[in-house]
Amino acid sequence: MAGLIVGIAVTVAVAATGGSSEPAGVRAQPDAAGAYVADWRRSQLGTWKVVMRWQRTAGGSQLHDEIRVAQRPPDRLSVAAGAVDARQGDRRLSCAAGEDGRLRCRDAGAAVPYDQEVAAGEAVLRGQVVGSARLYEVTAPLPHCYELRLRVRYPAPPYGQRARFCFDGVTGAPTLREIDRVEGRDRQEALSVSAQVDDADLAPPPGIAG
Repeated sequence: MAGLIVGIAVTVAVAATGGSSEPAGVRAQPDAAGAYVADWRRSQLGTWKVVMRWQRTAGGSQLHDEIRVAQRPPDRLSVAAGAVDARQGDRRLSCAAGEDGRLRCRDAGAAVPYDQEVAAGEAVLRGQVVGSARLYEVTAPLPHCYELRLRVRYPAPPYGQRARFCFDGVTGAPTLREIDRVEGRDRQEALSVSAQVDDADLAPPPGIAG
């Protein structure tokens, strides 16, 4: 996960299948896509930390792990499955396992200015959910919760056939990320959310060289 990071790939719709009807029981919202983009941007600019339970279901099998993310823009640290994604100020960290199997981090050079990074991600997301060439139809079943349904034929769509995203109403932190793909489902659900982030929350885990 980068930048959140919600990982976002630049995509262009190539074959619209036409509009889709709103699922039964979903609360009508005049601009659910615009609200989703606004909540996504708020999540990128907020200060928060979250612990999430990750689960992947595919072919009758399940994998489980825990994801820890702390953010105090422009600083960010994400730790999951022994992998680290980190930014400290205007620098990025690159982390990899050494010969002894332990992760070690090194300076990976200058990072894109944070406001530019967020603006670029927002532009891509807006292209995916807003306008006549959008990939996804967005509805809002609950406040700060959104459902995305693929409305075009597209190879390897970034959020699968259907996705659900929720954000904490106070901090803006992500509380649910669920993506349904043909091959299976990925689900991240928050176990804890806090607006208190200190230097220790943003430091690489003990035993990792900074």
